Amino acid sequence: MKRVLLSGAVVLLVTACGEQIATPREPEDGGPDEVVSPNTGGPNGAPFVFNRYGDPEGFDDQRPTDYVATEFTTFGRMNWEEWSAESARGHGELSGTWCFQHDCADDPYEVDVELADPREVGGTEYFTTYTVSDPAGDMPAEARQAMEEADGGRLDLPSE
Repeated sequence: MKRVLLSGAVVLLVTACGEQIATPREPEDGGPDEVVSPNTGGPNGAPFVFNRYGDPEGFDDQRPTDYVATEFTTFGRMNWEEWSAESARGHGELSGTWCFQHDCADDPYEVDVELADPREVGGTEYFTTYTVSDPAGDMPAEARQAMEEADGGRLDLPSE
């Protein structure tokens, strides 16, 4: 009993002094498929997106909540229903430099998004294209045309 109390006191003292004690966790499914190895896709081989949200140099990401897809187009508050080796589908907000005249920075468009066409860049798989549907119908035709002209549905990729 004294040993248990003493161990608990030591852990409490070390934690209170700013040390962090971390316990390794097993993957949620407990299987080896959750291990991400370099130069591949992510868990289960699913591709990444190259995201510049908060980092102009960009980083590999999967299922991002906020996603700077290109210098012109940004997705926000994303919820992803699917993220597989072939495609990713989600719902969220869309804005970009192409729609500032429509005040989309303050009032982004609610859209469904599909990412597709994975391609290997530097040994890592990335989605390369996106398509947007506007189920609410609140995106003006001229905004959609401006979006398509800005980046043509192509996603940014890291340099090779």
